[in-house]
Amino acid sequence: MDGMPRLGTTLRLLGVLCPVLALSQFLRTALAVIAPELSRDLNLSPEVLGLLTGAFFIASAMMQIPVGVLLDRFGPRRAVPGLLIVTVAGALLFAAAPSVVLLIAGQFLIGVGCAGVFMGGLVTISRWYPRDRFATIASVALGISNIGPVLSGTPFAAATEAIGWRGAYDAIAAITAILAALVYLVIRDAPPGHPFLNRGTESFVSALRGVGQVLRDPRIFGVLAIGFVVYSSTIAIRGLWAGPYFADVYQLGPLDRGNVLVVMSLSLILFIFTVGPLDRVADSRKRVIAGTALIFVAIMVFMALEPGLHFWLAVALLCLALLGGAANVHILAHGRAFFSDHLVGRALTTVNCVIFVGVGVIQVATGFIVGAFPAGPGGAAPEIAYRAVFAFLALIVVVALLLYLRTEDAPPSRDR
Repeated sequence: MDGMPRLGTTLRLLGVLCPVLALSQFLRTALAVIAPELSRDLNLSPEVLGLLTGAFFIASAMMQIPVGVLLDRFGPRRAVPGLLIVTVAGALLFAAAPSVVLLIAGQFLIGVGCAGVFMGGLVTISRWYPRDRFATIASVALGISNIGPVLSGTPFAAATEAIGWRGAYDAIAAITAILAALVYLVIRDAPPGHPFLNRGTESFVSALRGVGQVLRDPRIFGVLAIGFVVYSSTIAIRGLWAGPYFADVYQLGPLDRGNVLVVMSLSLILFIFTVGPLDRVADSRKRVIAGTALIFVAIMVFMALEPGLHFWLAVALLCLALLGGAANVHILAHGRAFFSDHLVGRALTTVNCVIFVGVGVIQVATGFIVGAFPAGPGGAAPEIAYRAVFAFLALIVVVALLLYLRTEDAPPSRDR
């Protein structure tokens, strides 16, 4: 794609992609609001709670390579709605689950179905827009779609208080079905004349060889290292532990927790819009990624070492820490920049697979860290447990950053 599409085309594409992306973002973070209620209703330990939240990302990680093949072979218009039907089934199972096992199974199916949403959006954007604009347009879509985490804060807390978390997940299933239909009816895989529309039939064996081609490129491994931990660490905070942290340390109820999570989500949206064009301003993806990661590390170290933080300082620091996650699109753009257009789906999903594996692993690992400390009255985790989590997140990001700094940069000017 050599030029920018018309404004009407952009509005049509983003008008459908953003709500679907918002749904996926909502489902990634919704458990942070209802985690205390789930723990109470089904007697979940911190370890099981971490596994429950991580199930979404583990499932999505397992699906990333197949999703890349599906997107390159069939296109987002067919692949994304087909997968979203699995999300509908998962949400219905989650809503009806009488046991922890079925609850995890429902969350796993939700993750399987959502596995193609973000990547489907990015592949669509990569085929409709010039390569050097990829991070900017993707950041716009991701920024708008982060209304999902906003809705998973106070609005979702209010909905669960009104109709219960089971009723809320039934409603999510209905909304997902509607959005799946809209994707099929509105989205087009590529603009007229794009090579994707004239592609030959590629066998699944040949498609899988393309994944091997991506993994044989040594430039990708530094990108995979930083991708494994940065977004994973921020989602561990926003998507899981922020809610319990403010409940256990500051004794916030559901609506107050929801309000804090809304503020965090709005902060993330602001950061995504701010960070999105910085790669073109600095003509470097590497500097943007490394800079935001260092800010995250500094905040985590401070929160790990300083007990008894004032409530508003804790809120402000956790909001600012989400800046690390705002560069996730640049990590994907960095990995995508090393490969030609016919491998775009597999390049993006390979990087995203590692990101999702990281989220799942870190969710579970932090659950064991919190669970290692004796619970207080009412099962509340002590503050030191959360400070240990912050220290752990800082450490793994530093290690990954040292590996990433050895990676070749991919300046946007090279794509023009």
